[in-house]
Amino acid sequence: MKRSEVITFTLLTILSVISLSGHCLNEIQVGGIFQIKDNNFVPVFNDDVTNLTYRNGPKGSCCCNLDIVLLPLSTVQVIEIGENRNIEIEYYVSETVRGRGFIHADFIRNSMTPVKGEFWKVALRNKRYPLNLQGFRKACYKCIREKTPYCAGASNFEKIDLNGMYSFSEEKSNSSQNEEYKLCGFDGFSFLYFVSNGILGYESEDLSIMGEKLYIFDTKKEHSSKEKKAALGLMRDSDYILIRHKKKGSNRKSWYVVISFNGGFLEFKGKKHGIVFIEKECALKKLNILLKKAKLSGSDLYIMRWHPELKALLEPREFIIDRKMPLH
Repeated sequence: MKRSEVITFTLLTILSVISLSGHCLNEIQVGGIFQIKDNNFVPVFNDDVTNLTYRNGPKGSCCCNLDIVLLPLSTVQVIEIGENRNIEIEYYVSETVRGRGFIHADFIRNSMTPVKGEFWKVALRNKRYPLNLQGFRKACYKCIREKTPYCAGASNFEKIDLNGMYSFSEEKSNSSQNEEYKLCGFDGFSFLYFVSNGILGYESEDLSIMGEKLYIFDTKKEHSSKEKKAALGLMRDSDYILIRHKKKGSNRKSWYVVISFNGGFLEFKGKKHGIVFIEKECALKKLNILLKKAKLSGSDLYIMRWHPELKALLEPREFIIDRKMPLH
């Protein structure tokens, strides 16, 4: 081979390598649309930092930087690519659950597939349906049987591996747990989001309008045991009790949710107490505690129904009573 041919061949080889390298580097591009694969759950954080702090307890944890865990078949669009491989994205889970945040590039490469088309058209292709009531009960039993931990913002039973992408340090506190952060478990809102397959929103304002109100307790008034028992008698698996209140002159919102299950409640109490099942025999006592909690926060207490299988029992809609009295 002549020297000129060798030089030409070498240059072509270098250009080919550069071209391939550029293709690999640019596989995630601004405007790119991706869909999460089946059985994959992807965390979204609320800023682009990769060194995060968390609070730990004996039965759970909380990382304030965690925004949401996206469910399978959720759609994302790349908004901006930063320098630390944390990609700013817009996400769409359902008409109710959508927003912006940051996803590590490794999740986009390993847990998603690229799709073509306009973002909203692609996102709207997948109609979501909740777990049926049997599936809901299985999820509840799994939480109780396997002692699933409380994890604020998480929506997944299996631990999501964050190694090589994020580092975590525990906030200074009185906790002596000194355990690593595990992205695994639920809080009350995220459990409803999970069992509804993304139909129910993540905020108390969403949960207060997404279902039918079975009963509203006006906490400025006293209520008899008969009235409380009647309200509890209306509840079925997957119904929930909601306390919501926005403090005057503040952006802070207090909220609380417990979920009806097996005649009692599934309560997501926090990192100290974990996820707790309250037996049917203790349901009235728990309701009294929740009423006091609602009264202290200046909120009414709502008993809500959202599951389609149960909402069908309330038809026709003119029988739904949206006022401070029970259905009959």
